[in-house]
Amino acid sequence: MRGKVLIGAAALAVAALLPAASSLARPAFYTESFESGLGIWGPSGFNANPITVTQSNATASDGVSSMKVTQTGQGFSWNTKAEGNTTNLNSFYQAWNAVSNLPENQVMIEFDVIYHHADIPDTANFMNMSVYMNNPGGFRQVDSLALDDGAHIQGNIDQTIHVAIPISSFSGFGDKIPSNADFYQLGWSMNGDWGTGNASVYYDNVQITAVPEPATMGLAALGLGAMALRRRRA
Repeated sequence: MRGKVLIGAAALAVAALLPAASSLARPAFYTESFESGLGIWGPSGFNANPITVTQSNATASDGVSSMKVTQTGQGFSWNTKAEGNTTNLNSFYQAWNAVSNLPENQVMIEFDVIYHHADIPDTANFMNMSVYMNNPGGFRQVDSLALDDGAHIQGNIDQTIHVAIPISSFSGFGDKIPSNADFYQLGWSMNGDWGTGNASVYYDNVQITAVPEPATMGLAALGLGAMALRRRRA
């Protein structure tokens, strides 16, 4: 569902890690739950292993569909990517440009990782992932996320892990991400030790959220509105 506000115990628990405005619910500037297809999401183009990226209704954490990423052969591979740029001023681009008004430690990337045991070899001893951001400010990544140490896989147990990463974890952008950038990219890897065969992981409920101070929230909203107006006039 698009534009929903995250509330509840899990959301507030993560928000407690944020500074002064953490008592506020985190509005979602961008949401993708893959109910209508993959949208702007697809292969990274620089994956180290053969991969396929498809919409699936085998499992989901929000709605009935998710993004299924299948990788042939174990190990680390950057597999997925979403992008917005000045040629394609999509909602993803508008969201990043809007939150560029906010301090990094108030902006979050959130999504669900679903380990569906039927799609992972039972011999796997671990699964995890990394996330990258790329824009004119550079390529930055955060590693070793959504770890399953093999217990759920070998026990034939499905597991859903919610990942919430403050932008401040991606060191190197300074106080804020670039505004009005030529492009914004977001993507992630698969990693594990399942051997030479296929393993699939599902991703759902991707969001860009923020807990801004009231004044900066207004700036972000104005930025989002300005982008929408620009598109209508184009």
